[in-house]
Amino acid sequence: MDIKHLRFFIAIVENNFNLSRTAQQLYISQPTLSIMINDFEEKQGIKLFNKKYNKILGLTMTGKQFYEDSLEVIRKYDKMHQNLFSTNQKLDGNITIGIPPLILSIVFSKIMPEIILENPNIHFNIKEYGANRLRQELILENVDIAILLHPERIAANTIDSFQIQESELCVFVSKNHHLANKKILTWIELHNEKLAIFDRTFMIHHLIKEKCKYSDINPQIILESASWDFLINSTRINPQLMTIIPKPTVDSYGFQDIVAIPMENPIPWKVMVSRLKKDHYSTIEEYIFNKMLEKFHVIE
Repeated sequence: MDIKHLRFFIAIVENNFNLSRTAQQLYISQPTLSIMINDFEEKQGIKLFNKKYNKILGLTMTGKQFYEDSLEVIRKYDKMHQNLFSTNQKLDGNITIGIPPLILSIVFSKIMPEIILENPNIHFNIKEYGANRLRQELILENVDIAILLHPERIAANTIDSFQIQESELCVFVSKNHHLANKKILTWIELHNEKLAIFDRTFMIHHLIKEKCKYSDINPQIILESASWDFLINSTRINPQLMTIIPKPTVDSYGFQDIVAIPMENPIPWKVMVSRLKKDHYSTIEEYIFNKMLEKFHVIE
């Protein structure tokens, strides 16, 4: 078990063994978290958790000692890391990061301010565009780092790209929409429905259109917008409309008068931190790129 897994273990305990809440906090899927726990216990031949019907009830005596030891290891590791990078306060310069507005709101609202506050001498220029436009901005080197969606549609040998969150797109409708009581929707049920979707600067726009074409359906696209809250509000106020946006939106904001319905065979929503491959990166580019990956537990 490495440092990342120790943090996962501590997070499970601190979230009162609620794997769903822990996974959301760590930006990973619940099955991934469960597999990590089971693999570690099987490989080491120990039990960290008391379980009943596959539900974690608490820590075993071994688990309690391991928790205390983990806290001490993490404390020492963080102190070592802090000492190693204490000179970062002297970093002075600029960096341009492209982040789609919705992702900035629901994925980076905690982490981006943290990075900015930790590095007061670095000027952060945040460009808010859809992932499709940011792909072009990255290729043209107008941004140093871009937050994109998988598939990035850039030659794999030209970029470094790391996944930081995974979910799926789902349908949002007014409580008065005729499909509001559905537990799950098939793509064929969207045929001829009135859709409000992101505009073509967003990768979601293209993913939805490609899925509709593949499913041989033809929904009526009534409006397109770069504003996710406009899409949500338009759908809430107009019971004839539906929109398709990432599921974590409702997890973050808990909208009233609107229903989120999962899709059968949904479109995956995989958020990537990407940069062009170069022979040399500035100290600030290298530091901030690695810091973002560290914040999302991609690296330690």
